[in-house]
Amino acid sequence: MQQLRTVFLLAFFAVFAAALAPSSARAQSASGDAAAAKAYGESMQSKFDELPWSDLLKVGGWVVLLALWVGTTDWVNRDTQIFDLGYKKWNPIVYAPVAVVAVAMAFLPLPYVAKLPIVAVVYLATIIPYVVVHNRAVEPHQTVLTGSWFRHIFATAMGKVGVKVKTERLADYEKGSPVELIAMGGESPGDDNVNLLTARQSPGYLIVKDWIVEMVSRRAERMMLDYGQQGVAVRYQVDGVWHPGEARDRESGDVALAVMKTLADLEPKERRKKQTGRLGAKYDGATYMCELAAQGTQSGERVIVHMIFDKARPSTYEELGMREGLQKKWGEFMAADRGLLIFSAMPSGGLTTLIDASLQETDRLMRDFVAIEDANNREHEIQNVNVTTFDAAQGQTAATILPKLIRTYPNVYILRDFTPPEVTKSLINEIQDDRLVITSVQARDAAEALVRMLQLKVPQKAFAAEVTAVLYQRLIRKLCTDCKVGYKPPPDVLKKLGIPPGKIEQLYRPPKPEELEKPCPTCNNIGYVGRTGIFELLEVTDQMREVLAKQPSVDLLRKAARVSHQRSLQEEGILLVAKGVTSLPELMRVLKG
Repeated sequence: MQQLRTVFLLAFFAVFAAALAPSSARAQSASGDAAAAKAYGESMQSKFDELPWSDLLKVGGWVVLLALWVGTTDWVNRDTQIFDLGYKKWNPIVYAPVAVVAVAMAFLPLPYVAKLPIVAVVYLATIIPYVVVHNRAVEPHQTVLTGSWFRHIFATAMGKVGVKVKTERLADYEKGSPVELIAMGGESPGDDNVNLLTARQSPGYLIVKDWIVEMVSRRAERMMLDYGQQGVAVRYQVDGVWHPGEARDRESGDVALAVMKTLADLEPKERRKKQTGRLGAKYDGATYMCELAAQGTQSGERVIVHMIFDKARPSTYEELGMREGLQKKWGEFMAADRGLLIFSAMPSGGLTTLIDASLQETDRLMRDFVAIEDANNREHEIQNVNVTTFDAAQGQTAATILPKLIRTYPNVYILRDFTPPEVTKSLINEIQDDRLVITSVQARDAAEALVRMLQLKVPQKAFAAEVTAVLYQRLIRKLCTDCKVGYKPPPDVLKKLGIPPGKIEQLYRPPKPEELEKPCPTCNNIGYVGRTGIFELLEVTDQMREVLAKQPSVDLLRKAARVSHQRSLQEEGILLVAKGVTSLPELMRVLKG
């Protein structure tokens, strides 16, 4: 409604200003009567019209007054609601008098040089009383049209053009780290504003700003706060690994948590039940959205802050870290006319990104791709992949929409969650009619992914006959190229890794603390920056099909893979170690996960 009102006012005053400022041509035409022209020339208006750019000044004066009036009435409308100053009382006071007097000026026989000042005086007479009421009701740093306010506005404007101007107008919440926190989750923008103003009154506001800066500087995707009786343990997750942070005393930790819960529109006093929400932050030119989850524990409370970075996701096999030979082979499977392809990874192992990148890399123009998704849990949009949704909240499943979808005769089906059983049976029947089906499952390796698919109650024999391949991924940290250290590995280590003697001169590892002359700004002394993928491509052989049909076993499937000389996840990881992309300890850590 406020936007509609503003548009209406702009249109109204634009027409009104044009009417009050006639062009020179119209003025000359109106002066055809000699007597009227003489009277006009003797008036104040005649003197004004003789000034250079008189028409521009006429229109410009009304436009400036219009902009001030529209902006301040909109501010009063919002401000009265935020500070509970009575918007029903003040909106008519600042709005109606100016509008009425301005309309009256259009019909009164007064010179232009008198009309504009009269409207301006009425405008000031309505807005100044509200400014006085506002300044009495708010904190000193929230006052307007004061000396410190003008200095602050000037300093802000100069700062945008690169000129730093000192200003004494600095509220407590503006001190500390240069972070702007954003309230989210309220039922309305007004609720979010109230939550933000409440949070700014707490000393914990500055602590939360420091935590945001720490997460960004560390490249941390998550921060964990463990509240105990005496203090708060702080940890940061960087590239999937937790690192200790600076602990806090319980008192400061509590007030900081209350600030985050307030910004996320949660209940600050609730310390036992699970609560989830979100808040935002602006820092260093970027905006971050943080998901907040709090849950009571035996010792106190555990809080996870998940910061979502606005960064580009890998969209090609190369960006994923897949070697060329594997790219070609998997690309052939994705281009096949029929079969069942399975993507797999551990939880939080990049499964969604792996599927999306594979779809981006395959030809989607010559074949008709359809994806089946829950309307409440949508995946990233991919060009030339038609999405059909069902509403799980309404009790629907993929089975609800599949019969109609089958009648459109697509070439490729994408169902990332291969359930329920009636859907899996129908899709396997589609494979027998020369269709390609793509799905996914979480597992510890490719062989286990096959067994987990059977646990979803898919038709066992039909599944064994139609499944084509599994692409499995694990994420592994990459060594920091600025500080990694090379070393000559012992011969027995190379032998265990299956690397022939003389094949490589050295392996690489993170530096020890004593080996660093100064802190590494690239990795913050962690030794690793970013992650890449280790990929295991398991092509289903006849021996594997027999195992799946008769005696499904992860060990038997792994044995069959070795018989067919297919590379394991460990062997693919050793290639990355040999190339110096990662370290041997990091590979061992990832494989144990």
